[in-house]
Amino acid sequence: MLKQLHITRVLLIPAMVLACTVAAQATASRTFVSTTGNDSNTSANCSALANCRSFGAAISVTSPGGEVVVLSSGGYGPATISQPIVMTALGIDAAISVTTSGQDALTINAGTGNVTLRGLNLHGETTGANGVNVVSVAFLRLYDMLIENFSNTGVNVGVASNVSIYDSEINDNMAGLELTNASAIAYVENTSFDHNTYGVEIVAGMATVANSDAHYSNAAGFIANGGTLTLYNDRSIFNTTGMATSNGGTLYFANSLISNNTNAYNIAGGTTMAGTNPGTTLITPMQVMTGTLGTAIALK
Repeated sequence: MLKQLHITRVLLIPAMVLACTVAAQATASRTFVSTTGNDSNTSANCSALANCRSFGAAISVTSPGGEVVVLSSGGYGPATISQPIVMTALGIDAAISVTTSGQDALTINAGTGNVTLRGLNLHGETTGANGVNVVSVAFLRLYDMLIENFSNTGVNVGVASNVSIYDSEINDNMAGLELTNASAIAYVENTSFDHNTYGVEIVAGMATVANSDAHYSNAAGFIANGGTLTLYNDRSIFNTTGMATSNGGTLYFANSLISNNTNAYNIAGGTTMAGTNPGTTLITPMQVMTGTLGTAIALK
């Protein structure tokens, strides 16, 4: 009798390679932060109905060129802006207070992108380094900002970039605005620099300041300390020195009021300070005037 043979067949199945694709975090063109928000809401893109608590969380889910909107008054903590973005806080007290020594309130590191900040209040608490520290950006615009009590600078521009400041108050810093890069350019309009050591200091690069004020500066209201500074329709009042030049700097002024300073101007050797012809600036008596003004620039 023949026995039935049971043959076991082993099927060899080639290994299958499974490719898993992890979806990137979705982003939104407009995100929202509030004091009642929660950063876990990044999963909902910090929406108008599910706000985030911090700027950092909101920025992380905002598409480049998008906007972060602040919904309520309160403190939001320091942040780094690493992409083109708009941050808006209108009609509320959206504050960033720095309590860690040497820290900046806002670091702008957006590469070749543009950044706009509107309506933020930055407080250094005397220990923060810079209110706005520009590391990289093509164009930075600041509107309606309050920047005060930083141990270094209110707005520090040490790289090649364009910066514009409008309708702002920059007070109680070592320097209100400082440029230290030869390719840095700044325009300032309708802004007050109150009780800084230097209101506006241009170490390198160039700046134009129009319709603005420097008051109670411990050193100088406006100084070209190696760069070029142009003043139009400005007021420099109750400073130790109203206008100054040093280290090869150049300062031009027109239609300005230089009054009640200890020194109206101080012009170091090898520098240039010049007004207009005919003169349009009022430099009141009882102020010390050191140095010789350059040839006045003829009005066209």
